Amino acid sequence: MVRRCSLTIFPAHQTISLASRPHSVQIQGCMTVTLAIQGTEYANFKLYVLPDFCAPLLLGLDFQCTLRSLTLKFGGPLPPLTICSLVNRKVDPPPLFANLTAD
Repeated sequence: MVRRCSLTIFPAHQTISLASRPHSVQIQGCMTVTLAIQGTEYANFKLYVLPDFCAPLLLGLDFQCTLRSLTLKFGGPLPPLTICSLVNRKVDPPPLFANLTAD
């Protein structure tokens, strides 16, 4: 998508953790864009370029937190489930060898 749209990428050295905790990806670069989605403009959003990602665009929590709500339709038979106040959790991993003795 970046090549197809001839977007300018700036250097960025950061790792993003994916939904499955042990998986992470190194960012290849970043850009600031104005997004127009369903008639609404979202100005000056920073987007990160990820290698071989499974979707052309991933809207992160920084974008999602600007919205009053976000609706995802899956087409299942059960009634809607409303979830509020999703937050980004950063949990430090426990020390790897904290419970081992020197011998």
